[in-house]
Amino acid sequence: MCPPLTKCQYTQREEPECGARDHKSECCDREQMSGEGTFELQCFQAQPDEASVVEEHRDEEVMDKERLELAKAIVTDPFDETIDKALALWNQFENSNRDEDLNGCIWGYEKALTLRPIAHPDRSDALYSIDIALQARFGQHGNIADLEQCIDYNIEFLELCPIGHPDRSLALNSLGNGLNHRYRRRGDMIDLEKSIRHHKEALLLRPTGHPQRSITLNNLGAVLDDRFRRMGNMTDLQESISHHEEALLLRPVGHPDRPLTLNSLGNALGDRFARGGDAADLEESMRHHEEALSHRPIGHPARPITLTSLGIALHDLSWQRGNIADLNNSINRYEEALRLSPIGDPDRSRTLKNLGDALESRFIKSGNRLDADQSILRFQEATTYTLAPLWQRLAASNAWIHVAREHGSETLGEAYVLALDLLDRSVLLAASSVHDSHARMTHSGPEITRGQDMAADAASYAIEKGQLGMAVEQMERGRAVLFTQIGNYRTPLDELEVANQELAARFRALSAAVERSALSDGAEKVGERRFDDAVGRRQKQADDWDRTLSEIRQLEGFESFLCVTPFVKLQQAAAHGPVILVNISHYRSDALIVQVSGEPICVVLPAATPSAVKTIADSLIHTTVVQTEEYESNETLTKVLRDIWDVIVEPIVFQLQHVLQLPRGSRICWVPTSSACSLPLHAAGPYKPGLRNLPDLFVSSYTPTLSGLACAGIGYQPMNRLHRVSGPQLLVVAHPGAEGGKTLEHVRDEVNIIRHIAKEITTIEGNDCTRDSVLAALKSTTWVHFACHGEQHPTKPFKSRFRFQTPETTLTLLDIIQKHLPQAELAVLSACHSAAGDRSTPDEAIHLAAGMLFAGFRSVVGTMWAMDDRDGPVLTEAFYKYMFRNGPEAVDCRDAARGLAKGIKELRRRGVPLERWINFVHFGI
Repeated sequence: MCPPLTKCQYTQREEPECGARDHKSECCDREQMSGEGTFELQCFQAQPDEASVVEEHRDEEVMDKERLELAKAIVTDPFDETIDKALALWNQFENSNRDEDLNGCIWGYEKALTLRPIAHPDRSDALYSIDIALQARFGQHGNIADLEQCIDYNIEFLELCPIGHPDRSLALNSLGNGLNHRYRRRGDMIDLEKSIRHHKEALLLRPTGHPQRSITLNNLGAVLDDRFRRMGNMTDLQESISHHEEALLLRPVGHPDRPLTLNSLGNALGDRFARGGDAADLEESMRHHEEALSHRPIGHPARPITLTSLGIALHDLSWQRGNIADLNNSINRYEEALRLSPIGDPDRSRTLKNLGDALESRFIKSGNRLDADQSILRFQEATTYTLAPLWQRLAASNAWIHVAREHGSETLGEAYVLALDLLDRSVLLAASSVHDSHARMTHSGPEITRGQDMAADAASYAIEKGQLGMAVEQMERGRAVLFTQIGNYRTPLDELEVANQELAARFRALSAAVERSALSDGAEKVGERRFDDAVGRRQKQADDWDRTLSEIRQLEGFESFLCVTPFVKLQQAAAHGPVILVNISHYRSDALIVQVSGEPICVVLPAATPSAVKTIADSLIHTTVVQTEEYESNETLTKVLRDIWDVIVEPIVFQLQHVLQLPRGSRICWVPTSSACSLPLHAAGPYKPGLRNLPDLFVSSYTPTLSGLACAGIGYQPMNRLHRVSGPQLLVVAHPGAEGGKTLEHVRDEVNIIRHIAKEITTIEGNDCTRDSVLAALKSTTWVHFACHGEQHPTKPFKSRFRFQTPETTLTLLDIIQKHLPQAELAVLSACHSAAGDRSTPDEAIHLAAGMLFAGFRSVVGTMWAMDDRDGPVLTEAFYKYMFRNGPEAVDCRDAARGLAKGIKELRRRGVPLERWINFVHFGI
């Protein structure tokens, strides 16, 4: 019989090429070229969210009669003939590059796979054959479903090749390549780490002298270079170069895969030059790229990739030697690569961006304005090229923004809008849990990490243009992105159901499924198959959700469904007092005072540069908070509060007092950004005799987002009034200390005080405090008071928690946000660090207090750092006396901010030191 696509025939098609870096990126921020793919036959890869468009195009193609008959014949042939004819179609595809040949081949192998069921000794051959063909189709059209199917087949292939099996290294190699392709599409570090692990094991099985060792060396070198670009660890880059150098020795002149390794090694050496600046690395990189290009003449499918790699090296050389001829040569290489790249090639976006970088460099050298305009045009094309991966388009949008702002281009506003849209989609299409999404924000390339500042920069540009309402909208887009996305999954669909019931039902089901995945704790990641099944399921759900959202926006009247919240709606957040947004940007810093009507008021903050605000934040963190019986003052903290006053707060207070003429004692609400998120703006002041500090002037609150604050206040009526009951359903959760931890001696006092004031309360105390018992009680609770240990997780903020007796019984932030508590009103978190937040992503506002707001509580009291247990009873008594001042039937959670002010006033009256009373903050209405 004629064998299937045998392993010996196709081993040389296993490997990815170490990708060309982006000229302007640095170390771990360097973007990877998607290379020539897992198999050299791969020409290009399309973006998965455009796969439906490509599929539609493919379905419209018509097979010629001869190929159609050949493909149809496969269906009824027995195994041997099926394999023969599938292989014949494969051979035709290699010569013709026609979709109909490849599709017929895949149909054939799918039929052959059914003739080799599970446990059949030849099933692994059939799996490998169809994997080859599916990889080729993924290379042609980028349909993510083909890649997912490849990964599924490769997992099964690996399961059929246990330790000791002669084909195990091949199975490891195939799965490693598939996972690396998915990493390059999705950016999930778990895929990359697993790919590296598989390739390392494969290399152990292919020792020196093994005929396929060079393949695994090249594969492992490529994935290690990918990890270097993401994480910046030089050890990864050195290992990558070492592996490529060994592979090159095994591929002497004349070896068919020598150009592949030459290009990969050249790219890795270019990365090392960019990090260390050693001219020898650049010269060697140039030689390798030039040799690779000599083996890839016009018509070779990999020529555009090699041209791009050489263009990057020439661009580097132009800066190193100061020679504009090198730069012109670089531009020529990029332009040739574009001419040779077929329409539909997602790597056009990368080449367009690199060309834009080179044109900008030439403008800097020559001053020719045409180069600057052409640079912006190329970045614009790269950003709007919808077949490219999102991360490539984000990188291009960043470059577009930079150059457009530098040169005053009118396209800058459009660039910001598109970039923020791409960032939103990158969060959704990551299809990860919130833990993974947060990790992506903190350990991603520049296209993601810069997104934390992009909304602030976009707002600064809108302010420059006098578009203050738009500036507020842009700032809102950069706040609590993860919480906002999860909130989108819970959007009411009443109006949509009237317009299209089927679409509403589908969207509701998909939203629930994606939310479950996003809020999973990762426990399902056990075992290769189970993990990858879960990843594939999540990604399909996210893609389906995105496509369904697009369908909804095609309906009349729903064009803005889940789009940017308009300013007129955000203004409703100011119903209880002015909302002050503090925007910190490298371009300019301002405060925008939003009122319930009219345009925002802009207060310029010239001293609030990002570096100045960060310095203040760092000083606050390094302040030694000494809690003593003598209540000694903390001079360092006093200085921090004076700096906050001078740099940020005083100009705003002037506007509030003298322009708005806001009465003393009025409520205001803060929305800080960037490093300002960790500052106690509510406590700022001159702290000098005879001068009033902010707490003496206004009652401050905070909110993660304007939209959340607006929604919390719209139509709110206290539950006790709606249902004519006497007082709130008040739950007190009290635990004096976790196992092995410090005992909180005053927790019992808090419980007794609340019982004395409120009369009727429900308590969960001591060992009865468990995750399950508290979550069950919250379902029927309107008010809740936590008196226990709190903890902000330093690296995984969604694991921040209320600590009870044992780690197994603790209540985490993730547990809280999984709940939807529409009856909830007030939460008092008398626990350490309950509103501390995460320093690596401050604008995300990931802390316990924000979690309570997200779950449904409208008003929350929390702490910015460690709380002194002695302050709990004092604050609690003053707070609840104020809340119940008119009797239990008149309580209203909207009084919480003033109630907290009363509690803080009592602490100050008793001489409690500064660092303890400014710790308490209010969020919400």
